[in-house]
Amino acid sequence: MPAQTGPEAQAPDGGAGAGARADRGEPGGRSPSAPGRGGQRQRDAGQRPPSAPGPKLPRIRRPGGLAAAAHPGAVPEPQHRHLPGWVRRAHGQARPILADLLGQLSGEPRQRFEQDVRALVDGMSAGRFSLAWHYPQLIDGGWALVETNRRETEAQARRRQEVDHVRRRVGDQLRDAGERLTPEIASRLRRTLQSAADVEAIRGIGSELNQVLSSARSVEERRRDREIDRTRERLRRSLPQAAAEESPAESWQDALRRIADQVASR
Repeated sequence: MPAQTGPEAQAPDGGAGAGARADRGEPGGRSPSAPGRGGQRQRDAGQRPPSAPGPKLPRIRRPGGLAAAAHPGAVPEPQHRHLPGWVRRAHGQARPILADLLGQLSGEPRQRFEQDVRALVDGMSAGRFSLAWHYPQLIDGGWALVETNRRETEAQARRRQEVDHVRRRVGDQLRDAGERLTPEIASRLRRTLQSAADVEAIRGIGSELNQVLSSARSVEERRRDREIDRTRERLRRSLPQAAAEESPAESWQDALRRIADQVASR
């Protein structure tokens, strides 16, 4: 019986055929270098996706122009047994800004802002962690208070400068008045000038001083006129009767000029 020469004649158990297919890389065979299940696990482990990102933090920014306070305010820490890490990080970013804002405020605005900060922190301590998203609004509100307080402080400084300027001017007028004022009036005006707190009050003192000086000048002019009249009458009496009748009436200006010439010639 002749020997078979076709494919059937090759290894009926498939060993030789499988080896040939493996050598050719056909799907029927297994290449020695083909990875098994263990290699596949190692490759999958190396390509594992990264861990999911944490929660997004609120955008906390320091206002432009906010300087570091010489005495920053005290900002409490939220107290909670299960305080999330993102809340702690957000508070850590906002705390120095809030402290500087408190340090820039004073009086009633500072008390109001301290109450707002304390209310926010107390709410997070009570478990309302979403309040951490209100930090940007809280910082904006505090910065608005700082700007308002700064404008009011500048306006007060301008008012004080105006008051001091008007006070110095009236004080100079009071000093220049000298002996035209009685000691009682001068003392009273000085006390009133020192206690005046606004420009209108000081200007009122200046108006009163002008009235007193006007009255004093009127008294001085009347006294001088009486003195001139007495001097004229005394000169008229000292002249001879004929000369007095012939000489025209002399004005008080001429009499003063003549007396001055007589005094100078002596």
